[in-house]
Amino acid sequence: MTVEELLNSVLREIKPNPEDELKVEKLSEKITDALKSETKALGLNVEVEIYGSVAKGTWLKGDVDLDVFLIADVDVPREKLIHDGLESAKRVFRSLGDRWIERYADHPYVEGWIEGVRVDVVPCYRAKPGEWLTAVDRTPYHTKYIKSRLTGEALDQVRLLKKFTKGIGVYGADIKTGGFSGYLCELLIVNYGGFIKTLEEASKWGRRVIIDINNYYNGRLGDLKKKFQHPLVVVDPVDPNRNVAAAVRLETLCNFIMASKCFLKRPSKVFFNPPNPMKLTEAAFKEKLESRGLDLIAVSFKAVEAVPDVLWGQLYRTLDSLKALLENWGFKVYRARAWTDERELTVFMFELESSILSRLKIHVGPPIFSRELWNFLSKHLKSRGSTGPWIEGDRLVIEVERRFKDVKELFDYFLKMDGGASVGVRDRVAEAIGRGFKVLRNMEIWSLMSSNVDFNMFVSEFLDGLPMWLKAWLEEAEFDKTRDFEARQPNDV
Repeated sequence: MTVEELLNSVLREIKPNPEDELKVEKLSEKITDALKSETKALGLNVEVEIYGSVAKGTWLKGDVDLDVFLIADVDVPREKLIHDGLESAKRVFRSLGDRWIERYADHPYVEGWIEGVRVDVVPCYRAKPGEWLTAVDRTPYHTKYIKSRLTGEALDQVRLLKKFTKGIGVYGADIKTGGFSGYLCELLIVNYGGFIKTLEEASKWGRRVIIDINNYYNGRLGDLKKKFQHPLVVVDPVDPNRNVAAAVRLETLCNFIMASKCFLKRPSKVFFNPPNPMKLTEAAFKEKLESRGLDLIAVSFKAVEAVPDVLWGQLYRTLDSLKALLENWGFKVYRARAWTDERELTVFMFELESSILSRLKIHVGPPIFSRELWNFLSKHLKSRGSTGPWIEGDRLVIEVERRFKDVKELFDYFLKMDGGASVGVRDRVAEAIGRGFKVLRNMEIWSLMSSNVDFNMFVSEFLDGLPMWLKAWLEEAEFDKTRDFEARQPNDV
């Protein structure tokens, strides 16, 4: 199969057909009509308009979100716009929807589901460029810009790039993902002209990438690097003071670069539709643990009460703090990850060289020429459980007893104290830990895996140590090698 045939096959799966488009069009009309009625009843003078991927024609089949904006003139008081805008949305979801939740990112909005489609209702102002009153006032300009630059076949190129980024797990500008927004994908196609060309250019990217489509900075890369400190900088064509790719973390960027290199080397549909991680049985989990010779530690507790962006921001910062805690007390951390289903269970996972350390550790003291010599001797000669000191080179060396030899003792001590707040656990996470936690080692983790399929698959992928798209791609390569080898063998006589 050629690359063109492969991409056409993917497009047939992800491009909405006329029936899909008609369904979304009717749903859009139903929602906008209902919002117009409710905002009018509340005395809120706004225009109700559809923006985002539906308005731009870049949405994917079976993966549609509706972004509905309530656009007010700048003289409407912000308090009224927010209060009445959100209230009108809630009324619509109560009458038409399945469920809804009020969200707060940079700007409050209501997210709900109607007929199985996620709908975001967002109040904003019809502001002039550069005179933004809310974080979302740029959105109408984004839609207008993309519609002026992308039509026809170019929209399919965006769809391919979106599906590619979703497949490799880097789609989403939320804190959890730290990846590519839909608008960023659209701008990359505007800049490079197509899906393959985007991957070709991305495969050459380095640690810092700067794209200024409208040439606002006239090639002054120094000014851009100083203004934007992010690994990927894509200057917003509707606002030169904004980096569209500000959410993209270095790790996510590198995943995209690597996936681009791999796809160009050997194209495959696994980049667009990778398999799910294999659910582990108890026996398979045990075998994986024993084959590694390392210790797996899980700190588990109930869900953290916070909106997703706050939740994941606190989880990531807490993970860094707990990793530092382990290392400061002598535990060698190979890998660390945070996981939650955002409903019931939260887990910090650590892979350690060993979760139980020796009773004694080496402590190197000052040089014998130092003024600290006598303080060191006085302190350690009186301590119990120490051996030495002796001299190595010009320094005193002593063996001292560890305070924490078992990682469970370490976590129990610091997390029971104040939920871990004193060692860098963030407040919302500390509150959840304070309500109870468990520290599980190796096969003890099976108790969580056996009752939570999503967590089971997270552990499965964690132990594999590579993303599913890469695992599937490598397995395909091995299969192709075997098939080619067998095809070259002479037939049995």
